[in-house]
Amino acid sequence: MRKLAAFGISLAALGLSTTPAMAADANGNHAAYVWLVGATTPSDTATAPDGSTITMTGAGSLMAGPGGTATGGGTYMKSGGETGTWTATAVDGFVSYGSGAAQGLPASFFGGEAKLSVSLSNGQTGVLTIICVLGSPPAGKMEGIQLVLGSGVSGEYTQQVPESGNTVFIKS
Repeated sequence: MRKLAAFGISLAALGLSTTPAMAADANGNHAAYVWLVGATTPSDTATAPDGSTITMTGAGSLMAGPGGTATGGGTYMKSGGETGTWTATAVDGFVSYGSGAAQGLPASFFGGEAKLSVSLSNGQTGVLTIICVLGSPPAGKMEGIQLVLGSGVSGEYTQQVPESGNTVFIKS
């Protein structure tokens, strides 16, 4: 599985984590994680209904659960050539799908779905959804990202692009 290559990248990303380890619930929904977008590929891409795309890469940490926090960010490129940076500003939700140990990966690699409030360097704000299908994800979930910016179809990058990249959560 191509996520195995993420192991080396994830070890480096652990240094990015500024979130202290805290007690977690049995499902991992209130734990601290390092997150990676573009874990083993240069980036992840999502498409809007009008055909426009956004490609993103990044890393950071999150503390899931009530009062959760998020750090980190990365770069983006929209179709048409606009490029910039983005920053995670808050955790809007996190659901753990469990450890990737059953898929032969380190037990600290987790699947899940995080919703992060983000701010782009162009002034737009929105919600980035990061989905990793390790563990036991619900049927129909696909690896990747989705981004909804403000209002209007051109800011709703809700269609994941298969094989465009991948993501991972590393329990810290």
